[in-house]
Amino acid sequence: MYSFRSRVRYSELSADKKLSLVSIINYFQDCCTYEAEDTGVGLKWLNDHHTAWMLTNWQIHILRRPKYCEEIEIITWACDFKYFIGKRSFLIRSLTGEPLVYALSEWAYVNVEKGLPEKNVPQEEFDAYGMDTPIEQRLEEFGIDQIPEEVLLKGRIDISDVGTEPLAKIVVSGEHLDTNNHVNNAQYVAIASSVLPQDFDTKVFRAEYKMQSKLGDELYPYLYKEDEDTYKVILKDENQNVKLVCCFHSRQK
Repeated sequence: MYSFRSRVRYSELSADKKLSLVSIINYFQDCCTYEAEDTGVGLKWLNDHHTAWMLTNWQIHILRRPKYCEEIEIITWACDFKYFIGKRSFLIRSLTGEPLVYALSEWAYVNVEKGLPEKNVPQEEFDAYGMDTPIEQRLEEFGIDQIPEEVLLKGRIDISDVGTEPLAKIVVSGEHLDTNNHVNNAQYVAIASSVLPQDFDTKVFRAEYKMQSKLGDELYPYLYKEDEDTYKVILKDENQNVKLVCCFHSRQK
């Protein structure tokens, strides 16, 4: 396990003075990149090997969003690897141990020069990260109520019912990009969240990252209201290629 502590900043808040979903994702990304740097397999290592870990999906459960100035601990650990897909668990908790947010995620190990999956993960990366039990098997240990196993990363998000008319047009700018010169995972979610009702309070968030987007690409969000508790958002480009599929639930599934 790897962890660091922080204090919820004003710049990380939603309008209700609590940590936003995008800020939660940023904390998760920061935590696993800190671990990589501190164990010697960070950005320089990946650049030298022409590889990167690309997020393919999240499932984030928000039990309570931390409030302004609250001190929190962010934790992550690798929990599985097969072929070129690695699984990673995340947890945010208060300094008194109260679980606040937890997440499951899957990442693809990619050769960035070829743009293809890379199966030959160096042993140094396995040694750096280690392997531990996934969080869905440790909920009781962390004081989290059990949820049905079948809702944990179960199948693909159905997008057959999402609307046919986009709600906006977003042109990818430099502020959307990360060190791989692609739209950052959290920036994708910020764009998708922007078309939700302002008072929608996400409790469970799922996302599937389909294709990368680069500087100058056009993104179009499509929205579907499944019921009072659920919205789906798809991001497509100008050629109707699907870039992101996500689902927002206002109650625990």
